[in-house]
Amino acid sequence: MRAYFTIADKANLKYYEMLKNSLSKFTDDKLILIDEEKIKQLGDPHFYYRATPIIASGLLRTYDAVCKIDADTIITGNLDHIWEGDYNVAVVRNSNPREDARYPVRLLDIHPLSYVNAGFVVMKSKRFVENWLKLCMSDHFFNFQYREQDLLNIMVFYMSEPFGGQWKVRHLDDEGYLHGLASKGYWPEVIKGIAEKKHAHIPEEILLLPPTNGYPDKPKEIKAIHFAGGNTPNKANYRLFFKPEVVKYIDELVKP
Repeated sequence: MRAYFTIADKANLKYYEMLKNSLSKFTDDKLILIDEEKIKQLGDPHFYYRATPIIASGLLRTYDAVCKIDADTIITGNLDHIWEGDYNVAVVRNSNPREDARYPVRLLDIHPLSYVNAGFVVMKSKRFVENWLKLCMSDHFFNFQYREQDLLNIMVFYMSEPFGGQWKVRHLDDEGYLHGLASKGYWPEVIKGIAEKKHAHIPEEILLLPPTNGYPDKPKEIKAIHFAGGNTPNKANYRLFFKPEVVKYIDELVKP
């Protein structure tokens, strides 16, 4: 069994509704909401900074795989591919050339365009999540600006198989799709296209980011758009960022 989960206090429930409605257009998989009442029951003053491994560690007692998606995300394509393959954790990028120029994030010697975002994480391994949670409950937690996200990056880049570590990591944005902040800043260039479903060979609408000054390296389908950025003015007002044809497509996705 598999499931998605998200975390939203009262201020973020308006974004959660768009996430819920858009995800439902592509899957029947369950979306679990961790709301303000549940958060208060946990009684952790630092909950929001280590929420992902806290919730995932509990859910993985019931589910074989879980995907955490930040509430301020709109799903724009089918996500079945994220569950495929043998890995412990699947991650997405935190940035791209344009966003890095505006909001640089640096951690040790991890390349800023490789640094991953904790707003979209797929987890299959209980042991991986338990180790992530241990780090988030340790003294190391307070040494890093982005808390759970920085510690996730340390596990991904210094404790994964290519570096002699134990974790099998899948980098979702290195494939044919983008899943969040890897496309932010390039939203005005996104176009609506047509793809064929794998099995039924029925044309379906997709969102596509063609290369712009060398980024991305090839046309990539947009599977999710993640707004991030705190409670900034016009947050989640996708009408300000996308072409009219794309806005029309998203309008249909966020409807109940």
